[in-house]
Amino acid sequence: MALVLEFLILSLSIFLLFLLIKRNRTPKKACLPPGPVGLPFIGNLHQLGNSNLHEHLWRLSQKHGPLVYLRLGSRPALIVSSAKMAREIMKTRDLEFCSRPFLAATKKLSYNGFDLAFAPYGDYWREVRKICVVHVFSSIRVQSFRSIREDEVSRTIEKISKSALACKPFDLTTEMVSLTSTAISRAAFGKTYEIGGSDTERFLELLVETQAMASSLFLSDYFPCWGWLADKLTGMTYRLEKNFEAFDAFYKRIIDDYLDPNRPKPEREGSTILDILLQIYKDGSFKLQLTLDDIKAILTDIFLAGTDTSAVTVVWAMAFLMKNPEAMRKAQEEVRGLFGNKGFVDEDDVQQLLYLKAVVKETMRLQPTVPLLIPRETTKECSIGGYEIPTKTLVYVNVWAVGRDPETWENPYEFDPDRFLGSSIDLKGNDFELTPFGAVLEFLILSLSIFLLFLLIKRNKTTKKACLPPGPDGLPFIGNLHQLGNSILHEHLWRLSQKHGPLVYLRLGSRPALIVSSAKMAREIMKTRDLEFCSRPVLTATNKITYNGLDLAFAPYGDYWREVRKICAVHVFSSIVVQSFRSIREDEVSRMIEKISKSALASKPFNLTTEMVSLTSTAISRAAFGKTYEIGGSDTGRFLELLVETKAMASSLFLSDYFPCWGWLADKLTGLTYRLEKNFEEFDAFYKGIIDDNLDPNRPKPEREGSTILDILLQIYKDGSFKLQLTLDHIKAILTDIFLAGTDTSAVTVVWAMAFLMKNPEAMRKAQEEVRGLFGNKGFVDEDDVQQLPYLKAVVKETMRLQPTVPLLIPRETTKECSIGGYEIPTKTLVYVNVWAVGRDPENWESPFEFDPDRFMGSSIDLKGNDFELTPFGAGRRICPGIFIALFTVELSLANLLHKFDWEMPSGMNREDIDMNDVLPGIAPRMRDDLCLVPKAYATGHK
Repeated sequence: MALVLEFLILSLSIFLLFLLIKRNRTPKKACLPPGPVGLPFIGNLHQLGNSNLHEHLWRLSQKHGPLVYLRLGSRPALIVSSAKMAREIMKTRDLEFCSRPFLAATKKLSYNGFDLAFAPYGDYWREVRKICVVHVFSSIRVQSFRSIREDEVSRTIEKISKSALACKPFDLTTEMVSLTSTAISRAAFGKTYEIGGSDTERFLELLVETQAMASSLFLSDYFPCWGWLADKLTGMTYRLEKNFEAFDAFYKRIIDDYLDPNRPKPEREGSTILDILLQIYKDGSFKLQLTLDDIKAILTDIFLAGTDTSAVTVVWAMAFLMKNPEAMRKAQEEVRGLFGNKGFVDEDDVQQLLYLKAVVKETMRLQPTVPLLIPRETTKECSIGGYEIPTKTLVYVNVWAVGRDPETWENPYEFDPDRFLGSSIDLKGNDFELTPFGAVLEFLILSLSIFLLFLLIKRNKTTKKACLPPGPDGLPFIGNLHQLGNSILHEHLWRLSQKHGPLVYLRLGSRPALIVSSAKMAREIMKTRDLEFCSRPVLTATNKITYNGLDLAFAPYGDYWREVRKICAVHVFSSIVVQSFRSIREDEVSRMIEKISKSALASKPFNLTTEMVSLTSTAISRAAFGKTYEIGGSDTGRFLELLVETKAMASSLFLSDYFPCWGWLADKLTGLTYRLEKNFEEFDAFYKGIIDDNLDPNRPKPEREGSTILDILLQIYKDGSFKLQLTLDHIKAILTDIFLAGTDTSAVTVVWAMAFLMKNPEAMRKAQEEVRGLFGNKGFVDEDDVQQLPYLKAVVKETMRLQPTVPLLIPRETTKECSIGGYEIPTKTLVYVNVWAVGRDPENWESPFEFDPDRFMGSSIDLKGNDFELTPFGAGRRICPGIFIALFTVELSLANLLHKFDWEMPSGMNREDIDMNDVLPGIAPRMRDDLCLVPKAYATGHK
């Protein structure tokens, strides 16, 4: 510290030669957090020289409180030392505190902030994060390196075994550094740098020096005008430049080897992290054009974050256990009790070790991986805890201090893993009492390493393999999950059924799944064995948007679901209630016909896709709560945006559904968790506003006589006439079902039907002749009239055969272990009935790929769930309760479109230009291009 102070005096002298101004100029003092009095000019910078900085800052917080303000030269700094304030910084006010400061060392080592960890918040950082989340730190990628982690831990155990035989001391610190650096380097670029190996000394020296530079104090960070001179004089600048050049040359050599087409095959099959990044560099498939410097910066992040940090934590844990024999005994008894006869405990086994996980948490509470988290920087002036925080304030969260806060922890200085048994506190960044880090790779290595040090026994035990249905081979750990990334999933699963049969078994992460692709097997699932297959899985998105499964469509099977179904069957979807909304459906179709008539007069193309979405959403919203949300209406933008985002969330893949222990982190990093929470909060606020209006005794009379669905549900809520006491959350969940099931689904079916008819002129002719022959002189075809149109109904059936509303029915879940088709199906298996595939089964349908409504003329097959060749609405206990609302809407719309207008392709296009193969994924897949047709008014009475 003496040398630093000496140069501070020198630097001050040089600086004062340029600056001769009066000292006493004091701006209005802001309401800053409390803090110690600083020295003139340098502020509190001298206090950063403390070797145990986190302890020193903790002592300051004991005196000044959870928010401590420091002045580090010319830079303001905020020290955060409580869980409450950490939550404010990292969650509530995250956007204002989410940037990173440009500091001399990390800026240089990250190639001017071209990395992820140290880059300031902005467009560049978002793009780099996207690349890393998708291709580097995704759960699939992390698990692809599982064999490396297990191999390195196994090798460590072998070394310890030899030391045990010789009764020699074993250097755990050195070995753990070797283990983590080797595992990281193998994953990064397929090379090992364990202690004693070739090139090891050079690599480890570079790594140690880089870590030293990253944590060093550079005065240029706190005195921008002249601090560079002090850094230069002390030799810090030279050390930094030298280290950077050496590591850059090291990276260059590695990258050149990788880019050499004649390079030898790497030690492990599949891509290394460098392979992945170089492929992105060549492809240019992201908005950000990745450069070699970007790649080097990302690799630097991985090495800085993944080596010493994990190794040191394992050593801390072992030290704590050695000093606490009772905790050591419990940890060893747990792992040996569960896996005493197993030679090697793998990553799947670790999930069963609750006490071990408690040891890890307790270690990280007392000795967090990084006691002071990487500093953040405020993006603008803001306030927190009643204090004003200036722009560009350095923000240090002292997680070491948070872990010792007596307001949060009982006996905070004692090592007591039992405090976490039965506790929901985890290491995932949700509990701000314990937020030591957020890296998947680091956590997996850490958990494995600690636990395996307790166990030195032989391996090899196999379990009896169940007689499962056939299916494609999966990848290690993730199984067949990668195959769910196919945008047209139902087609991909159909192709699998062509190869493996009507029952296909998949492993989706930790969850078994069954794909059903024949009418015979669908009958078994939805009728014969319905009780064993009638539950629903609790999936992240649908569970959230249905208020933890308080709805009808997604709730698991049980007493609760039966009560909700009873309420909905009697009061929401009964034939009387459905018919009470007939006038709304007919009114909305009539208004659509008027719009098309205007377009016909102008001979302009009409966007049938957009109009049908408007029609169905408006009809549903009028029936639900008496308001219209048609395109162009008030509040439409917000309502439709919420609806679109909710559907996107409901059909998104959340890795937490398939990897319950850690998939949440991937969802968080990809932004899915944030999107889901935000969408839920916005839709909940929307519902609250609507419900408050309905509960207001002074509200204006609704546009239509009689009750809306919301009126009906609120009446039940007030009366309490059912066994289940309905709450407002139940009502919101049921409304969500109605909107998810009743808008796009019906609209898309009408559009598919019109597209099929346009591409099949003979079917179009028959359908129009039927409706015009019966009702040629009638201005509007109503719902009673539709019942007289058998060919129109055949068109709807044929459309739903080839393009069912929901190609993969909402997944079911087995309630117990059972058998079907001679195969054993495990408990809690996800069951997907592929009705798109069933509709193309040549065993059931002649010429299955042709659009031929005549196949249904004279046929008894209907859409009500009785005929398993055609079940677009499902069947059995889980049949869609809104089936008749959907059919009335589809048939009524289609009848009037065919009755009132002839249809032509826009100028310059022909029928072949309608692309029915390019499909947008979602709950109800639709054609990527909107269906725009030119209507021609049909003259009444014309033959």
